[in-house]
Amino acid sequence: MGHLRCPRCQGSQYRVSSFDVKHGNPFGAKCIFCKADMVSGSTVCSLINKVNAAQANIHQ
Repeated sequence: MGHLRCPRCQGSQYRVSSFDVKHGNPFGAKCIFCKADMVSGSTVCSLINKVNAAQANIHQ
């Protein structure tokens, strides 16, 4: 499964349920703190880069 992170609160603790398996969450992992779908570490990095780029465009 690899290293998973929460895109909302950056938590790394999660629970896994077969009821939560879907296309966007193939492992069925949910953050135990905010209940968001967990994503792989590389996906979190790409999301952070997109947010930083958007913020840089706003501040120009």
